[in-house]
Amino acid sequence: MPNPMKHARRAAILLGLAGLAGCALPQVDPLDLPPQVAAEIPSDIDLSEVNRDLDGCYFYTYAADLFVVRDRSGEPICLP
Repeated sequence: MPNPMKHARRAAILLGLAGLAGCALPQVDPLDLPPQVAAEIPSDIDLSEVNRDLDGCYFYTYAADLFVVRDRSGEPICLP
């Protein structure tokens, strides 16, 4: 004999999963990067991963690691 409580639980779980499936990750627009910053970003980096810290220094994330954007002399690029 079917167990109605077991079916109700399964239905509730499926309904919850269906609701979560409709949630998409938010779209992040890339920053409007100054040319000197854009020139130092590796070509395989999605520009939506580039950001600025509170001091105005640029950084990006790749494979869960954070990298500071540096100029050709190795100095971090920080703009007001």
